Amino acid sequence: MNLTFLETFIWVAKLKSFTLAADRMHATQAAVSSRIASLERELGVRLFDREPREVRLTPDGHFALERAERLVKQAQEFVSEIAGEERLRGTVRIGVIDTISHSWLIDLIKRSKMRYPQINLELTADTSLRLTDDLIANELDVALMMGPLLRQDIVNVDLCTYSCRWVGSPELGLHGRPLNVDDLAGFPILSFPKGAQPYEALRSFFHRQLEADTVLYATNSLATIIRMACDGIGVAALPSVVTWRERGRGELVELDVRQTFPPLSFHAVHVNSPNMMLPATIAGLAREVAREFCERTDSALAW
Repeated sequence: MNLTFLETFIWVAKLKSFTLAADRMHATQAAVSSRIASLERELGVRLFDREPREVRLTPDGHFALERAERLVKQAQEFVSEIAGEERLRGTVRIGVIDTISHSWLIDLIKRSKMRYPQINLELTADTSLRLTDDLIANELDVALMMGPLLRQDIVNVDLCTYSCRWVGSPELGLHGRPLNVDDLAGFPILSFPKGAQPYEALRSFFHRQLEADTVLYATNSLATIIRMACDGIGVAALPSVVTWRERGRGELVELDVRQTFPPLSFHAVHVNSPNMMLPATIAGLAREVAREFCERTDSALAW
């Protein structure tokens, strides 16, 4: 039984397309069709009903899919157990958002180098929205982002949750007294761009569309948001773990806002692929590193 043929069968079943499966496996459509035909001949059953716009599993195909996935998974486990994780090799394309870059990304790189010296990491920094597009387009193997991404062919590994606090420059004179939403709305609001999870949380926080006379500065750069807040341009709701340096230097102060801003959740997202060993390994390592980072920072911020 050819494992590549089984992997091809799994991808066609998940994507419901020979063309998409060919793109995913970096093969031609003719090669994919040939593999499926060979597998059907070997099994003596028809796995798919070919329709003009998509392919559908036959009853025999449904029966075979679960067993094919089990066989491929067992083959992966065999390789891992015999070769050992330290011998894993290859390249993993990782997309990462700014918030993670500013917190525990370096820890992840160091841990990966120590534990999996034969795995190369290719890093891309962007917003969660763009990383999602790149992941679906098979331009990334793992996305470390605000999630989850709810798709049938996607695995979401829960990494950590960051609490957010409103901060601003001490020059604004807002610290040391209780504030409410209306108090904040009188100052420019610094935010990530439309469509980003923090932006949508911001809209919910104000319980309505931002008022026409409320100034909003949106950027996809966390470093720019922090810098603008330090310079007194406006106020921002940011995870405490990414502003501790500025608060320690007195460039930012935490504001006493009565209404709490919702926390932000982060996930390592990758495709549920038959060849998911490397992406799954890095996603699991990211979870380990993120949890340790949160434990350290929770203790440090407890003061």
